[in-house]
Amino acid sequence: MPNIPINIESPVKYYDFTDQHGDVLATFKFVPTDLDIFERQQNVYKAFEDMWMELKTTLDNKKKEEMSLEIINKYAKSLQEKFDYLFNADTSGFFKIASPFTPMENGDPWALVILESVKKIIEQETGKNFTEMESKAGKYTQQYNAGPGKYPFPVK
Repeated sequence: MPNIPINIESPVKYYDFTDQHGDVLATFKFVPTDLDIFERQQNVYKAFEDMWMELKTTLDNKKKEEMSLEIINKYAKSLQEKFDYLFNADTSGFFKIASPFTPMENGDPWALVILESVKKIIEQETGKNFTEMESKAGKYTQQYNAGPGKYPFPVK
């Protein structure tokens, strides 16, 4: 017996990450209002900070000539796994362009630029959706707030 398809409205949204020239660098689908995504974003941000500080310490303690690409690649691979965890998807598209620790013109690492962009998306979407949810909930609870003492029924 064949499967019966059921179409539902999904909270998944698609985001095209474009550069200053309008070229699409990567397209990702994720649920920006997922209750766990904020925590995952915070965990990835913390892991990034820890790796960045450790990498800077390693660079400061060794001569740059001695700094091997192996160490940088180890951190880059680990950070890519963290990004996969954040999006629940393969994020290698971001890092085909540049290594996570590649410095941008303003000095920020490439991974930080991505994390900050995702943070803005999450804040915008959750803020908008929570406002809409409160508005809809208000319609249903309005009658309970109408009477004296905020009870829907007369109280003696």
